[in-house]
Amino acid sequence: MFPGLLAGAILTMAVPPTADSRTENRKDALAKYGAALWQAKRDRLLSAAKQLEAVARQDADATAPLKELVRIYSQVGRELEAIRIARKVIAKDPADVDTAHLLARMLYDAGEFQEAAVVAKLAADSPTLTDRPDRALAIYRDLATICDAGGDHASAEAALRRALKLFTENRKLVLLTGLYTPREIDFELAETQERLGRILVKERRFDDATTAFQAAHDLFEKLGDTSSAARLNWNLSGTLMARGDPVAALERLERYLKLKPQAVEPFERFATLMHQVGRGGQCVRSLRAYAADDPKNLDLLAILAAELDRNPATRHEAEAIFTRLAETSNEKPHVRVWVRSCSETDQAKLVLDELDHLYKLVADEKADLKKQGFAAEKARVIGAVLRDEPEWCSALFRVAATELRAGVPRTNQTWQLLGLLAARHRKLEYAVLQFREAVRNAPVETETDAYVGLIDALRRLRRPADIAAVCREGLQNSRSTAPVFFNYHLCIALAELGDEDGAIAAADKAILQSGDRARLETRLRKVWVLHTVGRTDEAIALAKKLFEDFHTPAERIRIHHGLAGAYYAAKKYPEWEAELRAVLDIDPDDAGACNDLGYHLADQGRNFDEAELLVRHAIAIDRMERRKAGDAELENASYLDSLGWVLFRQGKLAEARALIERATTLSEGAVSGEIWDHLGDICFRLNDKPAAKLAWKKAEAAYATDARARREGRADEVTRKLKRIP
Repeated sequence: MFPGLLAGAILTMAVPPTADSRTENRKDALAKYGAALWQAKRDRLLSAAKQLEAVARQDADATAPLKELVRIYSQVGRELEAIRIARKVIAKDPADVDTAHLLARMLYDAGEFQEAAVVAKLAADSPTLTDRPDRALAIYRDLATICDAGGDHASAEAALRRALKLFTENRKLVLLTGLYTPREIDFELAETQERLGRILVKERRFDDATTAFQAAHDLFEKLGDTSSAARLNWNLSGTLMARGDPVAALERLERYLKLKPQAVEPFERFATLMHQVGRGGQCVRSLRAYAADDPKNLDLLAILAAELDRNPATRHEAEAIFTRLAETSNEKPHVRVWVRSCSETDQAKLVLDELDHLYKLVADEKADLKKQGFAAEKARVIGAVLRDEPEWCSALFRVAATELRAGVPRTNQTWQLLGLLAARHRKLEYAVLQFREAVRNAPVETETDAYVGLIDALRRLRRPADIAAVCREGLQNSRSTAPVFFNYHLCIALAELGDEDGAIAAADKAILQSGDRARLETRLRKVWVLHTVGRTDEAIALAKKLFEDFHTPAERIRIHHGLAGAYYAAKKYPEWEAELRAVLDIDPDDAGACNDLGYHLADQGRNFDEAELLVRHAIAIDRMERRKAGDAELENASYLDSLGWVLFRQGKLAEARALIERATTLSEGAVSGEIWDHLGDICFRLNDKPAAKLAWKKAEAAYATDARARREGRADEVTRKLKRIP
């Protein structure tokens, strides 16, 4: 292991190497480490990473290069590797506060709040923080944020109180470090008290929250920060509102509104409180008065328009204000207020009309470029608002479905957006309707996008016959989508339908039609088709042959996955496991391999600890990737099912049931025969026979359209299970 002062020794070149580092190998490692630090200091991060990786390979016990790799990987977007290496560092050196703090932040960003809290607490409890109040404050605050995000408000409160203690009981010691002036300490105290107040509101400890907010208010006043002191009225208003005292909440809020805040939320709360205290009739008049005093406040005008929109008699005035806002602002808060108002007043059609107008303007070749850019941004913002609001989208879907039946024309982009929103919010039947219309009306340049959306919605609905029909129609009628796309999806659908000859023929056509980019993908698809229709020996042979033509690590990972699938279908489980472990040798963070191997080990009743670790790692990796992609569902139904099955095989029935029930609420899980089958098994073992029967019935229905499940006997097996329950 590198000595603790290694970094300083290399940078200063003042300390000679120790006796045990004089071997050639050791000298080479030290030289590479020093070069890596030099590269990192000059922001040559990729070069530094390569040097550090080489050092880590030469000395497996060294933690210094690993610590640097964690920092660099986190900066260059290799978070998964950074997290994995940071875990190793902490296991070797639990006292490494800086690495623990960085790991906690990365886990928080990945949505792994429970593990992030454990690691942050480890950092927070380090005795080395005594002389590092700045680091201690950052760790305590981050710990509070992590615990709050994970719903552990008590631990969040405890972390903030440690921060307060740091600057109260140890104030003199902190001042002696020279890192803070007395004024800076008071400012940190005020901010921490304000954060503490917000946590206490969540704990519904309103008296304590009021005390914290008042303390923050007094400190800000003492510092002469009158605007921050006045802002505390906003927090106190929220506390009183949560406490169920709208009169006092409104009084505090009105004090805050004297600051003329430039945000939607204060005026939105004002309108809500006015209605709660029975002064709804005065709300518009009060908002007009605020607007007269602050006429350029667009946030205030948006809420005034929303209140005017409630009353049909003043709706024309609301429309005028919303039109003015639409012409001048693309700000998401303003757009959101308008979309909400349209939804709440049964005017969802206005949103569709606006989208149509915007898309037509963008497509108009004669339009002013500046106006086109503004329109494109407005359409994007409307879509972004609707992505987060399933209730508002439901109103749009109903209007759109009615219009489709009536033959009302809309732009292709409007249908496409509605399809994407319906798919995101799991309204898959609506998604199919919208994407079908998008396909019918798609211009050449967006036709493929419409087909992709349609086939994906049908896939999630487990409708292979419909997918086959769409692909055949596309092969006949498509103007711009490559035939390889349709044959690729057609072979999958036909294999699921049990049409062996048709599936293989379509797979062969896809291979012939594929360019360089799709060469491997189409061949792997034929491997899948072959083992799905029961021709496992051919699938294995084809997969093995692919190693001769594809050589990059990424390509070999995909081939190992394909070969593993063929071995599994052939019930050659040792070979299947070997292929999955080969994947993990190349990429330990391959979520699919972690999940499949963990499930396999548990299903065979061995290595339960490893199985659970593997599946939990798969869930964490997948959640991080979904969060980055902005996926509406942050959990993978199959992975949750795998973890549930691991726990079931260990006899942890209640935990297993909770996980698999959660999996069935996700779009993929809701139509998965295997997941419902597993839930039935667990409920039966728990002696909840009505729930078991219901789950097995759903499994039976899902297996009815799954040729592979029928061929493997799973459909017959679930039918036998149902006979055990009257």
